Amino acid sequence: MYTAPPSPFASVRKVVFRLHWATPPAAAAGPSKEEKRRRKRLKKEAKAERLRNFFGWCAGWQAYGSIF
Repeated sequence: MYTAPPSPFASVRKVVFRLHWATPPAAAAGPSKEEKRRRKRLKKEAKAERLRNFFGWCAGWQAYGSIF
């Protein structure tokens, strides 16, 4: 009879399964709606700041364009 050799990943699968099994439902649910809104607002603020910096840089070079 043929028996498969034990997988080197068998213990890893067991640990991952046990970690998943032990995860409390609140942690598995993910961030709340308020947390998602806060993250989205911070992301939008960061993007707006990057765009302001970029277009300010462009306007600066446009103003100096006639000098060169």
